[in-house]
Amino acid sequence: MYIEFIATTIEDALIIEESGADRIELVSSLAEGGLTPSHALIEAVVNSVKIPVNVMVRPHSQSFCYSQKDLEIMKKDIRIIRSLGANGVVLGALNEKNEINRPYLEELLTVCEGLEITFHRAIDDTHAPVISAEMLAEYPQITTILTSGGHGDFPSRMKTIQQMKRVCGDIAILVGSGLNKDNILSIHSELHTGHYHFGTAVRKNNSIIEGVTLEKAKEIVNLLKK
Repeated sequence: MYIEFIATTIEDALIIEESGADRIELVSSLAEGGLTPSHALIEAVVNSVKIPVNVMVRPHSQSFCYSQKDLEIMKKDIRIIRSLGANGVVLGALNEKNEINRPYLEELLTVCEGLEITFHRAIDDTHAPVISAEMLAEYPQITTILTSGGHGDFPSRMKTIQQMKRVCGDIAILVGSGLNKDNILSIHSELHTGHYHFGTAVRKNNSIIEGVTLEKAKEIVNLLKK
């Protein structure tokens, strides 16, 4: 069982570690879906916790379709993130047809040596997440796919995740979006991916702008690891 919580501050990160979670996804601007955090925050978090820290690499929230200048910024951020001692990066890029932008992905991968790589929920915006997952399996550098199974109704998304599991090879399927203490056990019994990602479910008032609370974080860890 592998549990990842989102942190947006150093206080979040310290609480997440104390809760017994396995990994931190560090982002800024959670209200925009998560953007690249400041380098100072990355350094502070990495130096303050012992659990792995994976850092979002997303220069803006306009779309997952990036310009060449955006790409250069992402590559520079990745180099800095690696130099600061982070465990991994969380990234993704689509083209104008809402397909995975393979040339951009391959260019990003060239600067990710030594980092774990999660392809983020941009995959849910592709027309065929299962085909996209199969394509990502061609890249041994990619360790994880973060997904909610697309944008359909709940049963169809669960079916999509099952299909993604079958085609993605050794890549871990990290299930996220909408998970909480009330539904996680039933979702786990159906999917058995063993990798789960939580955001607002561990925050005060389930708010994207309030901080992680130890009580909520521990409750989910205890549910999944008892």
